[in-house]
Amino acid sequence: MKTKGYSVCVYITNSKIQVVTGSFTKNKISIKSYCEEPLDEGCMLNGIIMNTTSVQATLTAMWEKYKLPTSGVHLVVNGNSITVKQMRIPQTAPNAVRSLIRTEFREVENIQNLLIDYSVINPRNADGSCSILAVLSTREFIMNYVNLFKEAKIDIDVVDLMQNCIIKLMLWLKSMQNKTFTVFILDGNMLMQSLFSGNDFIMTRRSRILADPADPGFEREIGQNINSIIQFNKSEQTGADITDMFFCGFPPEALPILPRFAENFGVTTRAFPDYLPTELTIPQGMLPADFIVLLGSMIRYSS
Repeated sequence: MKTKGYSVCVYITNSKIQVVTGSFTKNKISIKSYCEEPLDEGCMLNGIIMNTTSVQATLTAMWEKYKLPTSGVHLVVNGNSITVKQMRIPQTAPNAVRSLIRTEFREVENIQNLLIDYSVINPRNADGSCSILAVLSTREFIMNYVNLFKEAKIDIDVVDLMQNCIIKLMLWLKSMQNKTFTVFILDGNMLMQSLFSGNDFIMTRRSRILADPADPGFEREIGQNINSIIQFNKSEQTGADITDMFFCGFPPEALPILPRFAENFGVTTRAFPDYLPTELTIPQGMLPADFIVLLGSMIRYSS
């Protein structure tokens, strides 16, 4: 039986399946358990399921191994098949928001056949507008995941977006209030970058990293992306320089480059932000930077 406030959150990356269980109550994330299992190479490609049989086998074995609940599952998705855009819209009724999104994306081909959703970033900006994260996806992309879990006899209750999970978490952490910072998440050869400033989400983008983390070219490529986002922040005139950078999902062999980035770019570099015990509790041995997406997926203000 599903306990009120208790969640099972799963995220399928390019190389593994991650799961956390826990709750979000009284504005606190409490992680009960966490686990992950590797996927066979080539099973996933930027969010697209390339080998359904192999992914399903790993998923089923994982649920049996860790005795995970089969209902009320929160799934996080990500990939090139999803289009996201931050929008500022006038205050309006919830049932009118999707119409505004369709108008914004009217140049997109077959917009009438795409699934449209959104999440509220800031319900009321200083100018009276509302900030949202608009999301477009093909029905086939989502249904491939739904059918994958259905075949594994797992019921999906909520489908969330990776970018939305990061936004929820970073705007919620008290240590990040009133700061200008970036979050870099490495998933295989894909680097997700998000910029925040003044308690607001500014932008997100992804880029491909060609070099392996053990290669000298890896540091150069990451550095180029850092420089690019610093220049973007200046062009956006957020009113503040980037002071903190967080590097999540980076393998141990890549971590020695962080102090060099700190020196070269004049920023503080860490794997994960500071947090209070009243905000987040995790099991011993769990590295929050490796599960940052699923920590954000735990936050559900409608619970």
